[in-house]
Amino acid sequence: MPERLTPEQCKREVLRYLPQRFGIPVEVLDRFNYIWSGGAIWMTSVPLELLPNHKAVQRIGLRALRKVPQGWKPTTPLLQFFDQHITRNRISLTHEQWKQILSGQAIDCLREGILTDEISPGYIALELDGVVVGCGFFNGRFLNHQLSKVRAMELAEAFGLTIVTVEASDED
Repeated sequence: MPERLTPEQCKREVLRYLPQRFGIPVEVLDRFNYIWSGGAIWMTSVPLELLPNHKAVQRIGLRALRKVPQGWKPTTPLLQFFDQHITRNRISLTHEQWKQILSGQAIDCLREGILTDEISPGYIALELDGVVVGCGFFNGRFLNHQLSKVRAMELAEAFGLTIVTVEASDED
């Protein structure tokens, strides 16, 4: 893949990945424009011809997908934005499971019985009480969150969880 994608290539990648992985309808995604910046695809409602073409403006909109060695990683804000449209690869966790995952412990999905036919290995939308609150990674058995340390601590605090240590990536 080239180091820099054109807006057309960005849109093609988004329209290929998100419907297949998360079931988000193409019609919903097609309403937005996508641009490449800083190793990621950004989503914006601003028409491309109106985007500032100035070096001081590096990014505009919401970071949607980050390029990682395995392919594309969706950001937590993207998953939250499209919450109501995500019909695949979505797992609802209990408060206890959130406490476990936010403390850095992987969840054994087979043992916990939280798998469905819709879940496949890869990135997962994590929800609590029917609302997507983050991104996780499912390797076929174990589930870990993919939240930044800061976001994991914020979620732990919001859920009233006491977390001693937080192990997570530095970026959402």
